[in-house]
Amino acid sequence: MATGRISKRTLDAFQSSGVTGFLWDEDLKGFGVRVAASGAASYVIQFRMGGRESPTRRYTIGANGSPWTPATAREEAIRLLILVARGIDPMEEDKKRRREAVDLAFSKYADSFSVACKGKGWKTLVNRSIRLHLKPVLGNKPLPTITRSDVVAVFDRMPDEQAANKRNVFAVLRRLFKWAVSRGDILHSPMEGMETPPPVKPRDRWLLDAELKQIWEQAPKTHKCFGPIVRLLIVTGQRREEVTGLDWDELDREGREWRLPSHRTKNGEPNSVPLNDLAIAELDLAAKGEKWPKHGRVFWTCNGFVPVTYLIMPPWPRMRAG
Repeated sequence: MATGRISKRTLDAFQSSGVTGFLWDEDLKGFGVRVAASGAASYVIQFRMGGRESPTRRYTIGANGSPWTPATAREEAIRLLILVARGIDPMEEDKKRRREAVDLAFSKYADSFSVACKGKGWKTLVNRSIRLHLKPVLGNKPLPTITRSDVVAVFDRMPDEQAANKRNVFAVLRRLFKWAVSRGDILHSPMEGMETPPPVKPRDRWLLDAELKQIWEQAPKTHKCFGPIVRLLIVTGQRREEVTGLDWDELDREGREWRLPSHRTKNGEPNSVPLNDLAIAELDLAAKGEKWPKHGRVFWTCNGFVPVTYLIMPPWPRMRAG
């Protein structure tokens, strides 16, 4: 077994001799270099986990050349052998590091979390929060290394006027970390003990009749489908997401009723909404007559149905259903 202090000089001599096999360092026990018949050299450590009774194992640090030189390989060997002395398997540590860098990188992990989410409304909120607020800050940072300060940085980046949105993003990120804990990918959530952002103070007045009248009259002057949406919001009192996602199969003109299925309501319960004359008239206009389609979206744009995020309502006081 060849021994000697591994350096550039001794490695060059070993390679030029035409000898193949291992050269073990005489100063750092377990550190060696393996030279193949082709002359290629790679640095290794040899170690045991569990004492003399356990088998000898080898771990390859890397091939000779950038970044591994005799000096840098020696430094890495020292680090790895210290892990062995502490009872940590370098091979398992390497697998863990690779997994953190790839599978547990926040960006990739957040996409997996999104796929696992159920419910159209919740999934839409999750995707939007991840894309606009979480990935730009957390990027590919390994999930187990994300700290409380990293989480705080997400919300520091959001404008103060987005108080309601901060609560939404907080809910998404908290759920993501709870999901990660339940899967055993992290031990603790960095959001444990964090207070939920304060709720938005509700507006304390209703629109006056004159204000509602003004909105009603101006609504048709906007986009051809946004106007009817605003009018239906006024006369039904339903949520924006529910009106923009309206489907003809939910509507009964003869019974003057709108039947909202459970998957489209906030509380997950089906809801029946009566349709007054004003609502019927708006829907007749959308259907281009009194015979309504049996199915299909009520409101469409040239690029497809109306995403709720396109309908940006100004911060008016609350509207009273007509």
